[in-house]
Amino acid sequence: MKVGISVLVCLLVIDTGLVKGSCPSVCFCSDPYNAHVIDCRSRSLGNIPVDLLNDTLQFWLQENNITAIDVQFCKKMPQLHYLYINDNQISAIPVNTFVDCEQLYGIDLRNNNISTLESFTFMNLPRLSYLILNGNNISHIEEHAFGTFTSLYELDLESNPLNCDCTIYPFWSWYVGRANLEFRYPCERDSATCSNGTLVKSLQVDALTKCNPANFQCFNGGKYVTRSNGHVVCECIGNWTGNFCQ
Repeated sequence: MKVGISVLVCLLVIDTGLVKGSCPSVCFCSDPYNAHVIDCRSRSLGNIPVDLLNDTLQFWLQENNITAIDVQFCKKMPQLHYLYINDNQISAIPVNTFVDCEQLYGIDLRNNNISTLESFTFMNLPRLSYLILNGNNISHIEEHAFGTFTSLYELDLESNPLNCDCTIYPFWSWYVGRANLEFRYPCERDSATCSNGTLVKSLQVDALTKCNPANFQCFNGGKYVTRSNGHVVCECIGNWTGNFCQ
C-alpha cells in the first residue's frame, strides 16, 4: 500500500499596498515611538506637499510660508491625529476643510493671518480635544463655525480682535454654553477677548439677547434687518418710526 504524503505549503504574503504614498522629498519621515510623523518644519514651503503617507498620525508644518489648506488633504491621511500648521501665512480656511478629518485630536493654527471663521469651518471632528487659534487676526466668527465638539476641552483664541457687536451673538451663545473648556496654561485667564479688551464670556446677557432675531419684535408691519455693523434694527413702513415702529 502506498502512503500518500501531503505537504502543506505555507505562503507568506506581504501586502505592499497597506501603506500608500511617499515621504515628501523636502521633509523627514520617521516613526518615533510608533507615531508615524511627517516633519516639514521650517522648509520654506508655500503649499502643503501633495504626495503623503496615508498612515501618518502627526503632520508637522510649522514655520513655513503656507497660505492655504487643501480641502482634500485629510483624504490622503485618514488616520491623522495631530496637525501642527502654526506660524504660516494662512488667511482663510475653506468651508468643510476638516470634514474628512474624523480622527483628529489636535489642530494648531496659531500665528497665522486668519480674519474670519466661516460657517462649517470646524465640522465632523468628534475626537478633537484641542484647537489652538491664538495670535491670528480673527474679528468675526460666523454662526455654526464650530461643530458640537463632544470631546473638546481646550480652545485658545487669545490675541484675536473679536468684533463684539451683534455679530458675536452666535459664537457667544455657543461659547458660554461650554463651561468645560479649559485654557492652554493653568495660570491663563479666559482667552476669547473682544477688540476693546472685554472678555466674551463677560458680555451682558440682556445686551446680547436683543441681537437674537428670534427675540426681536417690530410692530405695525415693520421688519427687523441686520446692518453691516451687526446691529439689528427695525425697518418701518408708512409713517411709523422709532426703534420698534410704534
